Amino acid sequence: MKKIKKFRVQPRPSYTFRGLKALVADAQDTPELEKAIETEIRNAEELYSTAALYETCPRDKSPEWARSLLEATNENGAQPVSLTFYAATIGNGLEEELGNCLSRGEGLRSQILTAVGYEAADQSAHFVGRLVTEEAKREGCDTSNQMFSVPDPMARDILNFLDGSKIQIQLDGQDHLLPRFSRIGCLFWWPPTKRRASK
Repeated sequence: MKKIKKFRVQPRPSYTFRGLKALVADAQDTPELEKAIETEIRNAEELYSTAALYETCPRDKSPEWARSLLEATNENGAQPVSLTFYAATIGNGLEEELGNCLSRGEGLRSQILTAVGYEAADQSAHFVGRLVTEEAKREGCDTSNQMFSVPDPMARDILNFLDGSKIQIQLDGQDHLLPRFSRIGCLFWWPPTKRRASK
């Protein structure tokens, strides 16, 4: 089991705007809105308390509840040789600021903060993905990432397997992820290709 804390995430303005459009259908890409997004991304940096857990299991040592994942195939028809389960979060600082924002009736800003939070959470998962991909490359393997939305039985299984409480991630009785801006997923390790193996 590996635990990492205080890593850097950098939400991308274009992806944050895309997330905002999913929340506010009529959001217009104006210079003012772009500036507001960039300002909130910059201000949010001090609110993050990033943390992640991940564990890699060889195929023959993967948990029973993950058997369906081992049936996946890549474009070459190969099945994974290992699975890496992870949970990552930006903490609850941004969520608390979002709550303050809502209590003040700051509608647009609350939507921007929500979009920033989702993008930052994605970036926390991508950070883990980069670390695992480097580990896999040393074994000659490729990786692909699958995130699980909540509610999903696999998300709860992964969180229990990793003991998400070690980094204060949990699912409440209604299957809400706490902190809200967290991600749970699995990286598939695909076997070396013949081309790589012949090098």
